[in-house]
Amino acid sequence: MRGIKLLTVVSVLIFLCFILLAVIDNAFGWIPDIVSFIVIVVFLYFTRVFWRLKPLVLTVLVFGLVLHCAGVFGWYGSSPLPVQWDHVSHFFGSLPFALLFWGFFSQFMDEKFFTKKNLVLVVLVFFASYGVCAFVELVEFIGYLKLGFGQHGALFFGVGDSVPVDFKLMDIVGGGWINEGWDLVYNTIGILTGLAIMFSLDLVKRFFKN
Repeated sequence: MRGIKLLTVVSVLIFLCFILLAVIDNAFGWIPDIVSFIVIVVFLYFTRVFWRLKPLVLTVLVFGLVLHCAGVFGWYGSSPLPVQWDHVSHFFGSLPFALLFWGFFSQFMDEKFFTKKNLVLVVLVFFASYGVCAFVELVEFIGYLKLGFGQHGALFFGVGDSVPVDFKLMDIVGGGWINEGWDLVYNTIGILTGLAIMFSLDLVKRFFKN
């Protein structure tokens, strides 16, 4: 567990650096996101036994969170990649939760892999992961209702989502609906990719075990 402790400390330091960058760039809308990430990582550290958390899973999860924090560089408005940064962050932000929940639910799986019980557990992993993604979207929506258009933090509907307009015009240009749809698409792809990775690793492990 020493590796997880070191990863947690390093992760918190990285997030603190992003908070400093947000302050320097006057991107204060990012600070609540980054603080929440620190809380998540610390929470996972103290509940690591319950989640059966592995260092690699924590590393992938922190990587996904760091990609979102990189929005302080303005990448949600101008992505350094051929695809929108919003798509990148939703893909890598959802994938680790499939790994995390698989690690937890795998303790209840049958020794024989292709069983109804295991199928139900895999479905639970999918929806548990999707629930986290849906909660993030809910927080963003509530933040927009309370705070309006702003920086692209979790509490704001901002750059990379649409343009600063009122509700009616937003519906006309498809900003809210289109953004929500693409977020869900890339969340789904990320979760399914995570499931495929864990499924493949589990099959390989069972093959060599037998």
